[in-house]
Amino acid sequence: MQYININRLKDLLVKQYRLHPRMQIQDMVKLIYHNEFAGGHLITDEMDSLKRLEEECRAFMRHSEDREIPSGSVFEDIGNGLCRLHLTTLQGAGIDLATVNRLFINTANSVSGSIQNFEAKLEVLKQCCKDKLLPYPIDEVESYLYDYQSQGYPPIRHSKIYRDFYLPAYRIVKAEYRDYFKVFCKIDALIKSKDTVLVAIDGNCAAGKSTLAHLLSTVYDCNVFHMDHFFLRPELKTEDRLKEVGGNVDYVRFQQEVIAGLQSRREFRYQIYDCVQMALEQYVSVLPKRLNIIEGVYSMHPALVNNYDLKIFLQIEEKEQRLRIQKRNETFMQKRFFSEWIPLENQYFEEMKIREQSDLVFGR
Repeated sequence: MQYININRLKDLLVKQYRLHPRMQIQDMVKLIYHNEFAGGHLITDEMDSLKRLEEECRAFMRHSEDREIPSGSVFEDIGNGLCRLHLTTLQGAGIDLATVNRLFINTANSVSGSIQNFEAKLEVLKQCCKDKLLPYPIDEVESYLYDYQSQGYPPIRHSKIYRDFYLPAYRIVKAEYRDYFKVFCKIDALIKSKDTVLVAIDGNCAAGKSTLAHLLSTVYDCNVFHMDHFFLRPELKTEDRLKEVGGNVDYVRFQQEVIAGLQSRREFRYQIYDCVQMALEQYVSVLPKRLNIIEGVYSMHPALVNNYDLKIFLQIEEKEQRLRIQKRNETFMQKRFFSEWIPLENQYFEEMKIREQSDLVFGR
């Protein structure tokens, strides 16, 4: 059984009731169900899921002329790293419904939850009622939960009162999708207007560049390239080159092998530089794809920056950066990060104005 932050869950339930005072007992249970299980089932048919999403969006758009559609934030936190993504707020956001569908499917297929945790969270609901934090009579809550348990805890609908008054139309997605929602909107707009899209993700060491690139690769059919594979080979480390800001990355080879390959729109290949062996090693074959992600420090080097359609910068506070580096590296490597690599990166960011010329900036 995972740890459950009881106070945080209590706060969530009370906040939801204050925001939606017409919530019934079953609406509270549905909220807890989503908090634990997200969608509650695996989704294997993406096209069927997309069709239902499109139909739902068309339905509330048809009724928007004679009924007031709620406005507000696109996302609503429901705890446990999950959010409700409100479909009624998406008009004009620029995100494609196919992308929203993938966010929903990825979340549903990656969150399993457990009955044990769910029952523990239902106990929190009962305690809130006993403590008068919520107005539901405890005997009614217990009766509802007894019947619900006897059915095997199936997914449930919102109450008719809730549906009629609040017009709920949403999908449950992971909070990390909320954090990078602007990225999805920008990429979708670019894909609609360009045959080939190149996105650069630069920023501080340990700020999450590789994590964001991987996140995007789980949503889009795309190529991902890592600047770590293009550090300077020993034979190129001349005195003049090492004095050059940003000179410790082989931007010439990246331009010739990757950028030129993408521009050719034909299959190509490039070599990975192994920092341990200090030599070029295996070849990687690349098939042309519409979306291409380039992640890593120096990806927005002046020799490369004009190739990109979207430039993203991730930053991190020094204290948190240090903690992350210490967590994932041995002592010897930590010293190299702190004394050598990070100062070089910071010089590159400052002198090349990398953050300033980025389209999107995340972090602190």
